[in-house]
Amino acid sequence: MEINFECKKCNQIFYSEVGKIKMNEQTFRPDFEEEVKCPRCGVRTIDEVFLTELGQSQITEVMMNI
Repeated sequence: MEINFECKKCNQIFYSEVGKIKMNEQTFRPDFEEEVKCPRCGVRTIDEVFLTELGQSQITEVMMNI
């Protein structure tokens, strides 16, 4: 699945293919099957990106369908 992110380093908004999404029950954060990749900065951790408003909606939709 492609999710919309904003890179904290370069501020670019981009889509990244993250594969399957699971909710980590200990941290209450999403766990992605694939790495988030900013087109400018490369591989980013979840702490190095923001979920955009669209990205938040996309994650919510996935979680509601589980």
